[in-house]
Amino acid sequence: MTIATLWTSTRTNGTVAHMVAAASALPIEYRFISLRGGDHKTPGYLALNPKGEVPALDVGGGVVVTENPAICTWIADMAPGAGLLPTSHPQRAKALEWMAWCQFTTARAFFLALGARRIAGDDAAAAAVIKADGLRRSQAALALADAAIQPDGTLLGTGQVMVPDIHLFMLTTFAGFASIDITQMAGLQRLRATVGANPGVQAALARETAIG
Repeated sequence: MTIATLWTSTRTNGTVAHMVAAASALPIEYRFISLRGGDHKTPGYLALNPKGEVPALDVGGGVVVTENPAICTWIADMAPGAGLLPTSHPQRAKALEWMAWCQFTTARAFFLALGARRIAGDDAAAAAVIKADGLRRSQAALALADAAIQPDGTLLGTGQVMVPDIHLFMLTTFAGFASIDITQMAGLQRLRATVGANPGVQAALARETAIG
């Protein structure tokens, strides 16, 4: 019996919640929608999530949780044995700090780099300026994160893959979409290897590849 339903879309911000949910091993049902096809703007989905975005987590009782930090915290707290978030401070506060940073960086940097055309519409010159600024911000953010990675390939140095590591892993994937070269960023390469070896993360990525 499932305890929640996660609405998401492949290769998007929703992939973060999908990977965290898979890593938790909780009985969560996955519902994939097409952003390109406009599924997120249909009356049915807007009734579930008026923001018209993914991810969204229906936890029952008429409660729908949105935004990755909130969704991933709910999942982690429902699966304490998975070790996806520290249970005590200051480690928990640091994990939440990185989760908030990743969410903010997605909006203020990668969204600009990857969505400049959508923002500028038919104004090609404006789109070029927006994309350039987004790339600059994204590269600076990745450099900051690279310097923070611990020898074990995690942000907190616990030896355990946690939510902020998974979220940052997705930012490195967005970097690939934006043609940002991170091959010389040793910290991020360690993180990608560590997170990429997690069975739940592997399962989620395989599921998204199969869906397309």
